[in-house]
Amino acid sequence: MLRDPPFGWYATTMFSLVGLTLVEGRAAVLGWPQTMRGSEGLSLAIYYVALTGFCRAFLGVARWRRTLDYLTTPVLLANVAAILSDKLTRWHAPWSLIEEVLQAALLVLLFARGVVARRQGFAPARFYLVAFVFGAIGLAVNDLNLHGILFPHAKLTRAFSAGLALESLLFALALADRNRALSALVSLDGLTGIANRRSFDGALARAWDRARRTGTALGVLMIDVDHFKRFNDTHGHQAGDEILRRVAQAVQGAVLRPDDVAARYGGEEFAIVLPLAEGEAARVVGERVRHNVRALAIPYPEAVNGIVTVSVGVASARPNRGVNEGTIVAAADQALYQAKHEGRDKVVLAPLDHSTPHPAVR
Repeated sequence: MLRDPPFGWYATTMFSLVGLTLVEGRAAVLGWPQTMRGSEGLSLAIYYVALTGFCRAFLGVARWRRTLDYLTTPVLLANVAAILSDKLTRWHAPWSLIEEVLQAALLVLLFARGVVARRQGFAPARFYLVAFVFGAIGLAVNDLNLHGILFPHAKLTRAFSAGLALESLLFALALADRNRALSALVSLDGLTGIANRRSFDGALARAWDRARRTGTALGVLMIDVDHFKRFNDTHGHQAGDEILRRVAQAVQGAVLRPDDVAARYGGEEFAIVLPLAEGEAARVVGERVRHNVRALAIPYPEAVNGIVTVSVGVASARPNRGVNEGTIVAAADQALYQAKHEGRDKVVLAPLDHSTPHPAVR
């Protein structure tokens, strides 16, 4: 996880906040000796550096990135210098005011970065922006209280810490949302937007394990776009890619149960995993796929039917001594070959024996 830059920067902000909390607690007892002020300044400087690094690494800013870097870097460096000067020298008053102004300017720039990322479609930035609101409120309450403007007779020095705690919590939610989105991208096919081969293999393994434990059937469909290579060569790759996208949605539309998984298997071939599907039930899904694709009525003058069609091979079986998930996929693939051999635009159910369960699942 630490190799992931946003997480590494986030962890650094957490360590710096822990250090700041420990220093503040110790200083409350000892009355802010100079060594404690230095430790506080160092922790705070590390926090702002790590916060800026986190924001830069976390936010997916496509445009304005370089401009934002040029604006943020000098403000960050000046802020760190002001913090260290305030905590390590005896001239606290002027540096404190400069420090507050620079901190506010830095937070505004980092907040603006989040706004830009959100406007450019980076969804996790919504947590980021809410986090900054809480952090800014805590900082503002703390500074106004110290200057006697807000609740001058109450000590609200913990407001900054409370704001940072809420900010950190929401940053964690933003990281989780980002990781969820990245995981979804890894599991989806880039062209068609449905599950990819890796997702199919994982779904097949899980479905087989379930079938083995419960003695239930597992169905697999192998689907191929008829004459796709000829269409691709005749009409070009862009037209071919558009067909694959539309066929993928038709295949996805044939899947009705939450546990069923439709995926792009490779090239112009698609596949579906159907847990708890006996032979005829699996064949019905195959027919639904075929009719969905025909309903698209994608023109293909060179085809016999004048439209794009698919051939479907179906296999279904229960766990047996001679049957495993690889056997079912191979049988579905063989049934697909038979469907093509018999004229295409057909659904063929492989004759697999699925009546006798393996002893392990009895």
